[in-house]
Amino acid sequence: MLDQGDGHPNWRRRLHSFIGPSIRSKIILPYLILTLVVAVIGTYVVTSLVAGSLDERLTNHLLEAGRVVSDTLARQELGHLEKAQTVAYTQGLAEALRAHDAAQAAALTKPAAASLGLECLIIVDADGYEALHLLRRQEGFEDLSGRFDGRGLWIVRALLESNDPNATPRRAIGLHPANGRYYYFTAIPVGLEGETVGVVVIGVPLDNLLPTLQATSLADVIIYLEGGRAVASTFALGAPPADAETLLAELSIPPEEYERSLHSTESSVVENLRIRGRWYRLARGPLRVGNDYLGVFAVALPSHFIVQAGATSRNTYALLFAGTMACVIIVGYLISQRITRPLRLLVRTSRAVAEGNLNQRTGIRSNDEIGLLATTFDEMTKRLARRTQELEEAVGRMRAILSSIGDGVILEDTDGNFIPLNKAAETMLQEMADNFLLSPLRELPVGERERASDAEANPWLLEHRRFLVGNKTISVHSAAVQTDEGEHLGTVIVLRDVTAEVEAERLKDAFIAHVSHELRTPLTAIKGYSALLLNTAGSSLDETQRSFLKTISRNTENLVAMIDTLLDFSEMEARGRLGLQRRPLQLSTLVEEIAEEWRPQMEGKGLSLKVEIPDDLPLVRADARRLRWAIINLVRNAYQYTPEGGSVTLRLSTYDGRVALDVIDTGIGISPENQKRLFQRFYRVMQTPEEGETRGLGLGLYVTKAIIEAHGGEIHVTSEEGAGSTFSVILPAMRTRKGGEDAT
Repeated sequence: MLDQGDGHPNWRRRLHSFIGPSIRSKIILPYLILTLVVAVIGTYVVTSLVAGSLDERLTNHLLEAGRVVSDTLARQELGHLEKAQTVAYTQGLAEALRAHDAAQAAALTKPAAASLGLECLIIVDADGYEALHLLRRQEGFEDLSGRFDGRGLWIVRALLESNDPNATPRRAIGLHPANGRYYYFTAIPVGLEGETVGVVVIGVPLDNLLPTLQATSLADVIIYLEGGRAVASTFALGAPPADAETLLAELSIPPEEYERSLHSTESSVVENLRIRGRWYRLARGPLRVGNDYLGVFAVALPSHFIVQAGATSRNTYALLFAGTMACVIIVGYLISQRITRPLRLLVRTSRAVAEGNLNQRTGIRSNDEIGLLATTFDEMTKRLARRTQELEEAVGRMRAILSSIGDGVILEDTDGNFIPLNKAAETMLQEMADNFLLSPLRELPVGERERASDAEANPWLLEHRRFLVGNKTISVHSAAVQTDEGEHLGTVIVLRDVTAEVEAERLKDAFIAHVSHELRTPLTAIKGYSALLLNTAGSSLDETQRSFLKTISRNTENLVAMIDTLLDFSEMEARGRLGLQRRPLQLSTLVEEIAEEWRPQMEGKGLSLKVEIPDDLPLVRADARRLRWAIINLVRNAYQYTPEGGSVTLRLSTYDGRVALDVIDTGIGISPENQKRLFQRFYRVMQTPEEGETRGLGLGLYVTKAIIEAHGGEIHVTSEEGAGSTFSVILPAMRTRKGGEDAT
């Protein structure tokens, strides 16, 4: 308690944590002291000896380099003039140019071009015609005579227009169209008897001139032409053409900066620029030879150039730091041995793990941070090996699954690239490509119900399409591939050959339509004769015979209704839609007619039939025959599924510009599971109270929904088992326009 009151245990814990076996204690204490000493000495030396002079010396060096470049270029120009004059004063050249004898001019000057080592020689007569145009290649001179207009060079045109054989030489930098290289050109007139009879132009590539400028100025050089474009630089020498072009584009300057440098009187330091990962300081000035302004040049020196020169020249600076660095090296070596040995093991192990050897372990056991890091790394490697094995097994299973299924699976990545994932996909794509030569790709329609069914089965489904290629029908499903966080990874596409299924569907529909038409004739005869027997021979028949005839008539009507349903179904499947003849219709009249037709049957079964119709019910635009069939089917369902003693209600109402018909019964109801599939084709709810008396194909509600939706309406059902059902049909009402016309 006394120790705690004095605070000694807290002080001891802090001291132990600072000088204990942690890596912090191995590095911080010695290097903290050495760093403080070096920082004090280094700050004094840099502040007193270096900082004040480095920037000024670098600037002076740049300006001097700029002057050296100008002087070197002037000396190069003197050499150009000597070579140009040697060619121009060749005996007989002036006379050949006056006579427009290009062959003679070429014969006289080609030896001089070779002996003088010229890179480019152009000789133009007084009319601007090229008498000779030589361009040096690796294998020798290439003769380009006559390919270019001699007056295309402004320096040539200026000398010819002046017609002064004593005119001063003209200079320019231009792009040679034959090899795409920039040349430094010098042009002098060729005179004869006081007239200019031609011009001699010699040129040297800037690529050959830049090393000389760099060697004499001890700096990198950049040449700019009109607009600030960098056309040549020692930075680009030896680089691939694509890299050199990119670098020159980065070195280009704005046009206004180019104009300012072009009209300045001397070089000036302008900016620091990062080139190829190093910082340089640039000085720009006008590139002028004689009275000709050729462009702008820049010289560049590394920013640390003077720093290195100063560091090597100051022995005192080196001696001052030598002792300190020796101490740092000795102490650092001793400390590093304690730290780097386990770190080397850790690095070696991490490299082995990175190369795929997940069984490698560090084997380091210590209580400091490195030991904890090594233990954590070993545990991580162990888990990584286990997870890698699990992933490989999962990938192997996935590949086996994809290889075994018959459907083709394709992945479309986020860049739009298609990647077949199994052999079936490659085979199917190849078959589609082969069939495409027989006939073009044609997309087949996919029904809305089929789309809705696909969407319910797969909430990630993006698209379901069907194509006909040759004699193949391909069903294509595409679904989004997303992570649990919602990140989109691409789209998976499943190709399925449904040729056999489509052909079976077509044959089935054709068979149903054919059989329905064939059955309709005998059934009509049976229905007619049974009705005739009941009406004409009713008095001579006993009750049993009359019951038999009524049963025949009732079942015949049921068969006719089934056949009508099949015909409507076949027509809808064949066309993809119902052919409606829509006209203005008073729905209340149609409902009352249907109620009167069914009232005897309802009362015969012990059911009460009610009709509720409001006043001023608006008209609907509908096909009366089709809509009548749909409502009768709903009434028939209510009749069949309502036990004796129940009731059926037909209720009409309006809301939001629509007309609603509710068919309400107090029957046995429909379970939630059956409600989900109620409007599917060939589906029947097998729970009628008198199943033996009820027959159907399971198409009634399917076709009913199709008829209602074809009218632009909706159909819904609400039901509870044991409490009855309500089928609601909602149709758009007709609106009355001005002038008494109706519109939907």
